[in-house]
Amino acid sequence: MFRRVCRFLHRELGFLTVGLTLVYAVSGIAVNHAHHWDANYRRTREESSIGPVGAGPTEEITPRVLELLAPAEPVKSTWRAAPDKLQVFAEGARYDVDLATGSVVRDGFAKRSLLWDVNFMHLNSGKGPWTGIADAYAGILIILAISGIFLVKGRKGLAGRGGFLMGLGFVLPLIYAFVIRSG
Repeated sequence: MFRRVCRFLHRELGFLTVGLTLVYAVSGIAVNHAHHWDANYRRTREESSIGPVGAGPTEEITPRVLELLAPAEPVKSTWRAAPDKLQVFAEGARYDVDLATGSVVRDGFAKRSLLWDVNFMHLNSGKGPWTGIADAYAGILIILAISGIFLVKGRKGLAGRGGFLMGLGFVLPLIYAFVIRSG
């Protein structure tokens, strides 16, 4: 009877969590490799020139640069990074303008439609109702883990290979935590 209940819970909750598991797994890989690749934003870099603008007070230079630059995106702010550098921050782009040479580097970024959304959920950036959904999912994973222990009998189950693998699953994070703290 106990094993039948475990099998029922494991099967039904397992099907329920397939979608969430795939979202968290794909997002987890993306988040783990953020230092290699920005999964949240598609980045572009373009170089152009507006011609030398020259030196002068920021309040005189900025309108002239914006007129010559004519960014397609709405401008949020500007910043005089150095006497010969002006940065223009626009919606989805940053322009680095060399006032002496007139060279412009546009660094653009746009959200990656699906990956940005799953990473937003995975990291619980929005809080609110998603926190309850994520907590319920974590609880279901606990039930799946515990019920799964009792599904298989004998040498492939808890008394054999399954028990060894389960122990390994506990030991690996402990070893890693110990190595991180020691190093």
